[in-house]
Amino acid sequence: MYLSRWRFIFIRRNIKTFAAAFKQALLYAVIVCSASDIAMAGFERIVHSPGLWGKGLAAAASRDPDAVLLNPASAAGTQTLRVSVFYSPSPFDLPQLSNGGITVTTPFSSFVASASVVTSGFSLYREITGTATIAKSFFGTLDVGANVSVNHLSIDRYGSAKVFSFDAGASLEIADDVRWGFALLNCTRSTVGCLNDPLPQVYLTGFEYTVVPRATVAIDVVKDFRYPFSLRAGAQFSPHEVLDIRFGISTKPSRYYAGFGVRVMSLSVDYSVATHAELGLTHDVGIAFQF
Repeated sequence: MYLSRWRFIFIRRNIKTFAAAFKQALLYAVIVCSASDIAMAGFERIVHSPGLWGKGLAAAASRDPDAVLLNPASAAGTQTLRVSVFYSPSPFDLPQLSNGGITVTTPFSSFVASASVVTSGFSLYREITGTATIAKSFFGTLDVGANVSVNHLSIDRYGSAKVFSFDAGASLEIADDVRWGFALLNCTRSTVGCLNDPLPQVYLTGFEYTVVPRATVAIDVVKDFRYPFSLRAGAQFSPHEVLDIRFGISTKPSRYYAGFGVRVMSLSVDYSVATHAELGLTHDVGIAFQF
C-alpha cells in the first residue's frame, strides 16, 4: 500500500527539519504503511461513532443518523433533534492518531438536516472535515440524501489546504424486515493541494435485515476505486430495552469489532473496541442526546 504524497511530504519534512518530531513522524509512517485501511490519500471514512464501529461499520442500509459519512440517506428517518459526540483517544495504542467528532441532526417539515465535524491527527498533521447533510424520506420506504463536505488538511511548517467534496446515497425498504442501501462517496473525485492528491472515492452497498424486533444483521460490500473489494458485516441485538450489544467483522484488512450501548431516557452511552492484525486495539466512546 502506498503513502499519499501529502503524508510522504509530511514525514520527510519533519524528519529533515526538526529532530524533536522524528519519533512521531516515524510512528506515523509505520502506521500508514502497516494499516491498509488507513493508507489512503487522507480523509478516509474511518472516524465514526462507537455505535457504528461496534457493528463493523456495516451501515450502507442503516437509518442511524451517525452514519451520514457512510450514507447521507441514513439521516432521513430521524424524528427528533439528536446530538452525538464521540472520541477515540488512542487508536492502535497511539495518541498521535486520536480522533473524534460531533453530529447534530434535526428534522424539518419536509426534510432532515444534519451537520457534523470530525477531526483526526495531532499537532504536526491534522485532518478536519465539516459536513452538511440533507436527507428526505419518500412514502416511508425510500430514503435519499446528499453531503457537502469541506476537508481541511494542516501540516506543521508546510502549510494547509482545503477541498470540497460531495456524497450521495439512498436506501430502500424492499421487504417489511429488509433494507437495501447504496452510496457513492466523493462523487466529484476531488483532489487536495497543488499535488492534486485524490481523496478516496468509495462505493458501498449492502443490506440490513431485522431478524426479530430487537436484533438486526447487516452486510456491506465496499470498494475504493484503487483497492480490492472489502466486506463488512455486523449485528446488533437488545437483550433488554436499555441495552444494545454489537459485533462486527471486516476484510482487507481483517478486523473484529465489539461494543455495547446503554440507554436511559433520552441519553445513550456507547463503547466499542476494534482489533487489528498487526497493530493494537482501538477504543471508541460516545454519548448521544435526543430532545
